[in-house]
Amino acid sequence: MRRIKLVVSDFHLGHGRTTPDGAVNSLEDFISDEAFADMLEFYRTGEYADAEVELVLNGDIFECLAVDPSVDADAAVITVGKSLAKIDAIVDGHRDLVQALRTFADGPGRRVLFIVGNHDQDLLWEEVQQRLRDRIHASIRFVHGHYAFDGVHIEHGNQHEVQNRVDPRKMFLTKGLPEPILNLPWGSDLFVSCLMRLKRLRPYINRVRPFRLALTWSLVHDFRALMLGIWYFIVAMIRARFRRHRQRRITFLHTLRVLFGFSAWPTLEDAAKRLLQQEPIHTVIFGHTHIPLSRHPLPNKTYLNSGSWIPTSNLHIAGLGWSLMQTYVHIEYEGPTKPIARLKLWHGKRVVEEDIVL
Repeated sequence: MRRIKLVVSDFHLGHGRTTPDGAVNSLEDFISDEAFADMLEFYRTGEYADAEVELVLNGDIFECLAVDPSVDADAAVITVGKSLAKIDAIVDGHRDLVQALRTFADGPGRRVLFIVGNHDQDLLWEEVQQRLRDRIHASIRFVHGHYAFDGVHIEHGNQHEVQNRVDPRKMFLTKGLPEPILNLPWGSDLFVSCLMRLKRLRPYINRVRPFRLALTWSLVHDFRALMLGIWYFIVAMIRARFRRHRQRRITFLHTLRVLFGFSAWPTLEDAAKRLLQQEPIHTVIFGHTHIPLSRHPLPNKTYLNSGSWIPTSNLHIAGLGWSLMQTYVHIEYEGPTKPIARLKLWHGKRVVEEDIVL
């Protein structure tokens, strides 16, 4: 029997392409529901009908941080109740994709595994995990950290960035609070408090690469948005420093540490190389960066990044323009214990039309 694992990441599923009144949802970045459903159908039928196929959803599948600050003034205070409401809204907004997941997981020899990312930290709640089992399939599993098998190491990748690192010893805050809340890393706190305000004005703001060129471009072509972004950042940091609950305060010293160690959209190649130096690891697979990569940093060692399924605006001359690359990692066993991983691009069936937000 063929043994296959498929790894995708960074869908950032929001509340759907349209708002309740039928307008285009400017906060939704994912437009590939049909393409992903097509891919799952391909890997459960035809030549793969009798194969053992595991789908690994490697973090940031759900965009749980995209909460409008004008709707929730304490959007960075994430309780289990808020997380359940967000997950329900996301599932309702992507019914075709969820149905495809349900159909895929329902077959013999097929499994679905979620790895928690920094944008869907809400999956840490046991109640949220159970809600997804109820709404998708009872067999789906969840992992916080990494997933390892036969020399392959899979993790989202945010733990290798100072601004997005989650403290595994303190995933929830409880002291002095009426109920537990998620302990958001610096980057997630900033995303909710600052970037979401700017995204209301410039929906593409989180989809532009590389970050430094985006700043330079804004200085010349969109000075107002740049100044607003700086103002939102300053206000967010001041508010974070003087929050009423001491556990949620972010000191200026911590902010300076993060800023000096900050790397916007790194490739994580150094982190992968450090892992590959450990035996018996021969393959490392990350997501998080939204940059699909296939590298061999050490002899007979492989680093793959599964990329992202959301559109990207690239300002670098080497790849100038708007693009959508539906990349994934395909792992197949050649022999009983030797998995071979390759980065692939999904083409699927032709999409006649789609909603876009520019």
